[in-house]
Amino acid sequence: MAVEYRSGEAALPVEAFVGLARLIWAREYDASRTAAALRSTINIGAWSDGRLIGSVRVLSDGYFFSTVAEVMVDPSFRRQGIGLELMRRALDETPGGLLFVAAQPGQERFFEQAGFRRGPTGYVGRRPARAS
Repeated sequence: MAVEYRSGEAALPVEAFVGLARLIWAREYDASRTAAALRSTINIGAWSDGRLIGSVRVLSDGYFFSTVAEVMVDPSFRRQGIGLELMRRALDETPGGLLFVAAQPGQERFFEQAGFRRGPTGYVGRRPARAS
């Protein structure tokens, strides 16, 4: 299987990105909001036979801070090195060459295999739901 890696605007067309995202997180996606989000990130896509099979998006201020918004690989293409290559390319394209990643529980080994090392512990804050 040949995999082509693309970066920039052509890397993640909205329809292809949403199709991949639905394989990972089953929910509805607003196309215009998705397009706006994709324009706000550094995007890298893994393509095979004209189909998006993996992606990584990097959110960066261009100088001080860059973080992975998400990395996704189609479940039928996992364990073939696609995610590792996406992370390598994300690091290469990150301004300053320093990339922060918040690993979901159970995914730590993947990031360690990609050459990342444990850093500070992270926290998540959520705004309380507002009464209707």
